[in-house]
Amino acid sequence: MSLSLLHNANIISTNPNPLRTLRTPSSISQSFASKRLGITHISCEQKQQDSVTTDGTIDRRNVLIGLGGLYGAASSVATGANMASAIPVGPPDLTKCQPATDAETKLHVNCCPPTYASYDIFDFKPPPQNSQLRVRPPAHKYNSEQLAKFKEAVRLMKALPDDDPWSYKNQATIHCTYCNGAFNQAGSNVLLQVHGSWLFLPWHRYYLYFWEKILGKLINDPNFAVPYWNFDNPEAMSMPTMYLDPTSSIYDDLRNHDHYSALLDLNYAYTDKGNPTAEETAKIIEANQSTMHKVFEATTNNPELFMGKPILAGEAVNETSFGSLENLHNTLHMWSGSTVSPYHNMGNFYTAARDTLFFGVHGNVDRLWDYYSRNRDYKVEFNQEDWLQASFVFYDENHKLVKCKVKDCLTPQSLGYTYSVEKQDNARVHRKYLKRRKAEKSKTRSQTLSQVSAFGTKARALDSTIRVLVPRPKVSRTKVDKEDATEIVIIDDIQMEHSKPSRFDVYLAKPIEGLVSSDLGELVGSFVNVAHTHTHTGSGTEAKMVLQLGITSLIDDIEAEHSTKLVVSLVPRLGELTVGGVSIILLATQD
Repeated sequence: MSLSLLHNANIISTNPNPLRTLRTPSSISQSFASKRLGITHISCEQKQQDSVTTDGTIDRRNVLIGLGGLYGAASSVATGANMASAIPVGPPDLTKCQPATDAETKLHVNCCPPTYASYDIFDFKPPPQNSQLRVRPPAHKYNSEQLAKFKEAVRLMKALPDDDPWSYKNQATIHCTYCNGAFNQAGSNVLLQVHGSWLFLPWHRYYLYFWEKILGKLINDPNFAVPYWNFDNPEAMSMPTMYLDPTSSIYDDLRNHDHYSALLDLNYAYTDKGNPTAEETAKIIEANQSTMHKVFEATTNNPELFMGKPILAGEAVNETSFGSLENLHNTLHMWSGSTVSPYHNMGNFYTAARDTLFFGVHGNVDRLWDYYSRNRDYKVEFNQEDWLQASFVFYDENHKLVKCKVKDCLTPQSLGYTYSVEKQDNARVHRKYLKRRKAEKSKTRSQTLSQVSAFGTKARALDSTIRVLVPRPKVSRTKVDKEDATEIVIIDDIQMEHSKPSRFDVYLAKPIEGLVSSDLGELVGSFVNVAHTHTHTGSGTEAKMVLQLGITSLIDDIEAEHSTKLVVSLVPRLGELTVGGVSIILLATQD
């Protein structure tokens, strides 16, 4: 199936309920549904022998990614009909909300929703599957009637008293509640955090869903649908004008005003390039579309790479891994928000949802997840009770507190809405980009080749570009090999101050007889961190993270399949970071 992105067709999905054809958890193969009974931490020396097969493939049937280091080995694993009970992340103890932390100012902030603990909790019931689907349109095609309703609904929400759970203030605070340390996971001292893991996309889907339903209730329109900013569309690669009227209820002044009329650059890192020429504009759009293509192309068979790594109840989130879609979304936060500390509103997760643009960004993030799922024929991304039974609580449109499970939000249609489908052949644009890059290189005068060494055994500060020669686990892989396992580059033990924004880019190149030219090669992906608190108040804000990027198709693009080693370049863009290692492995496909 083509991995082109959605753009410009205005076709409504014809299947009102894809879940009717979706295989249920009990009917899907259990090869990737092993349940964990206990966790054993393993040393770096043990990683290769304990979790890598004879051909270098990391096999998820025997290995748990996520607990402890990158490869925490499960001490007891059961599969099939005799699987052990799951330990999914669940709602916190609502009576124990604590002061959260503003990542930049380090000040205590109140992110505790009003009367949380006094509410009875009801199980969420998805809407009837035969009901009419609300259709979320792109912001740049929102008509005047839709916009008037949207502005009025937000105005009414902002007019509610602060102690009303529906109020704009409290709806915005929910993001801080789950992102900045207001709650521990129930029964533990581990911070509840929805970023940096497979919880990121389902939690935000529910968050936007209930925000939309409450807005519709305020204007008495059950069919009301919020807009999304489809920043992957060349026609919409700028801040939507509907959010730029200073007199409007959906305006927020704490944004980057220089970007009100600027072209979105997905390579942005708090540095402006000025006004691009027509030729530069075309290249930026092309690069944006190429980036979007790679987000999907490199992750189709491994949802973990797209959505973030697994996380179970009791697992700390100070060592985690953004999925490729979350990294992309982080760039939108940076590009839209203020350029100075404390980066309020969009540039700091504590305050991000105070800007209505936040929901436009997340509407598109949700749509891109739906596009990813559709390209996989709506196969369950993680056929594990650890994920399917993970749950959250939200205020619904009836002022009830409801407990929502991941299994009930696997598609937008299961929640009663859909997106206008817009198609864009980003695969074609990506090929055009590679052709142009190849032509540019051929015109370049011969460059001096230099030696490049292995990363070494010690962590290194990323204060200048690091270029390393990395061995591959297997060369000359066949089509079947590539279907069985995805080749990925891992940047391990990334350390930075989580309360400050940071970014670095990763490039891949083919060595020339063990030497390297000055050309960095092709962009694989980026690590992007938005100002964000992952740890408890007073315990510091340093974090340790892992970046996993699929490179199977890119190796073909640079004609390096027969190379035994590849050159990986880490280019610092923002912030102070150190990295602990660079490696290339084969990751067994999850499907």
